[in-house]
Amino acid sequence: MFCEKAMELVRELHRAAEGRLPAFNVRCLKDYGEFEVEDGTSVLLKKNSQHFLPRWKCEQLIRQGILEHVLS
Repeated sequence: MFCEKAMELVRELHRAAEGRLPAFNVRCLKDYGEFEVEDGTSVLLKKNSQHFLPRWKCEQLIRQGILEHVLS
């Protein structure tokens, strides 16, 4: 069920116009460790932590079930 929701979210994001959602809020679903963003800073992705990350950097982690998009 989770994979279906993740794929639905990914499809929705791909339908959105490029640049409209340059970054969004995500919640970490499991411990992942350090994650480097494009400006060279690192973010610690721990279970239940929330972050505002660039879209292109976290789409793969959403597909892998590590992150989920927080809509509100």
